[in-house]
Amino acid sequence: MKKRGRPPKKQKVVKKLISFKSLTRLDNLNIDPRMLETMPSGIKLMDEFISHEGGVPCSTNIMAIGDPGVGKTSILLDTLAAIEKSGRKCLFISGEMGRKQMFKYTKRFKQFGCVTTLFLSDFLEFNSKDVVEQVLNKGFDCVLIDSIAEVIDSVRDDNKWDRKSAESWLVDTCVKNNKGENKKKKFTSFLLIQQVTKAGEFVGSNKLKHMTDAMLEIRRESDRDGGGTYLEFTKNRNGSVNQRLSFTLSNTKIDYGMITGVE
Repeated sequence: MKKRGRPPKKQKVVKKLISFKSLTRLDNLNIDPRMLETMPSGIKLMDEFISHEGGVPCSTNIMAIGDPGVGKTSILLDTLAAIEKSGRKCLFISGEMGRKQMFKYTKRFKQFGCVTTLFLSDFLEFNSKDVVEQVLNKGFDCVLIDSIAEVIDSVRDDNKWDRKSAESWLVDTCVKNNKGENKKKKFTSFLLIQQVTKAGEFVGSNKLKHMTDAMLEIRRESDRDGGGTYLEFTKNRNGSVNQRLSFTLSNTKIDYGMITGVE
């Protein structure tokens, strides 16, 4: 039986007017020369592995994934500390380890001691979104975040957002600082550690994937293949892919082996 009365009105879809002032010919592109600089760490094999120019390019986002305990934090902190010692201003945002854990960690790897670190656990009374935005606004050349899953979850909880909104915020924040929109006008590069599924696959949206210039996998071979540890780029807009850099992580140091092609 049909209901009597007027049929419901269809909602009008209002299209937002888009400005296309940013359209340009490619030969008219104007890029600040500082965005094209590279930050070498001085670790020769690592610099050659990351980019053709040798080092971490400015205004770049590198996502790193790998199984727990393989050495993601150690490798990237080693690189960050070396970049800091070369004269750049760097920051480590620790969302997983607190002061005690990092104190013990730095006792093992003394080279990490020069890295300025923000522990999210020190700012639990504040909105984590504000904490991250305000510290990045100070202006840094290179920032390591471990892990972005922890940061995203904190921002979600503090702002009652869904995961998509929190991920979009992170992407926008990184891109803003990539473009030098901070007090020091630094064209910040980000080293972003992300968690993986039980199958070892990347956790995150396509938007997170697309904002990264490089996808770095830090893996351990099976015992059948020798059980060694290595780094491999599966995506790299600034360097080579299908190459592996082997490394050995001991109790006090990191030794880099050689760069080899992947068959």
